Amino acid sequence: MNSTLKKTALALLMTTAFSGCATAQNNNGSNKTATAAAASELKGVNNYAVRSDVKAFVKMMNEKYGYSQDELLKSFANAEKMDTVLNQLERDKPNPNFKKNWEAYRKRYIEPVRIKAGVNFWNKNASILARAAQQYGVPEHILVGIIGVETIYGQYMGDTNVFDVLTTVAFDYPRRGDEYKKFLEEYIVLTKTNKMPLRSVAGSYAGAIGIPQFMPDSWRDYGVDFDGDGKVDLRNSTADAIGSVANFLKQKGGWVPNQDVVYAVKFDNDEPKIKELLAKPVEPSLTYRQIKDFGVSSPENIRSDIKLSLIDLPNGDKATSYVLGSRNFYAITRYNKSYMYAMSVYDLGSAVAKARLK
Repeated sequence: MNSTLKKTALALLMTTAFSGCATAQNNNGSNKTATAAAASELKGVNNYAVRSDVKAFVKMMNEKYGYSQDELLKSFANAEKMDTVLNQLERDKPNPNFKKNWEAYRKRYIEPVRIKAGVNFWNKNASILARAAQQYGVPEHILVGIIGVETIYGQYMGDTNVFDVLTTVAFDYPRRGDEYKKFLEEYIVLTKTNKMPLRSVAGSYAGAIGIPQFMPDSWRDYGVDFDGDGKVDLRNSTADAIGSVANFLKQKGGWVPNQDVVYAVKFDNDEPKIKELLAKPVEPSLTYRQIKDFGVSSPENIRSDIKLSLIDLPNGDKATSYVLGSRNFYAITRYNKSYMYAMSVYDLGSAVAKARLK
């Protein structure tokens, strides 16, 4: 990857990142004196191993899974507090003065270099994409769109220590501490199950891992062995990544086969009830027939019983763009809740599909 693209990828990972029990040695009778001694030998202001909240977490992991407290404490003693992650989380807080700009956001992802990489990725993995589409009902271009937006087809998966990220947010960012303690628990089980050293995995600034940038719980819940080698490897297996994204969209998102993601919008009168429609959840609850009663319709041919939601895409000081989103648009937002992310996935995948025909 050229240096410009790599820098762009890093910036995008930072701005978009913050969307089976293992067989283990049973150590319920671990030596408490040895555990305390191991922790007391560790020094430094960032020594997580001496903190009471971390010790409580380690005790829970021991009681729930049988993992050695000594081993976990040693890992926490070596964990680095990631101030860059904490700063990024602060920057990501909602800012009422920030004007979203769909046109600018879209240009980051739907651009020649990424489209060309998408064509190459699709051509190289055409049979795998086709098999995933057939098995899960998710079209190839959607799978290509997600993996392209997430990591430029595996070219940049992040280089931040995932254990350090999860530890930092779990214990030093109260607003999301409980959420990240669960991620940390899932990550430890994941690494134990897959025999990966705890501090050996690199990922995004949010702790997302691999080609599809799955959080640890998503890896465990939706990861599939799509290449048939007996393990789920989202870092090195493109087939597993493709199959897992498709499985995620079907199982968690409720993907509906043979249904479009979005439809164009037209307003049927001068005062459509846009605000009322936007107040509805992104998960569609109104049929197209009901939506038309609000003065909103589409120039496309849509079945009257399909449930849709109105999606707004602000353009800064320019006029807002709108589309009607189906259940499948909602499915993509389960991957990342941003409407702009979901539209970028759809548009990138569509652009790659079009480019393949040339």
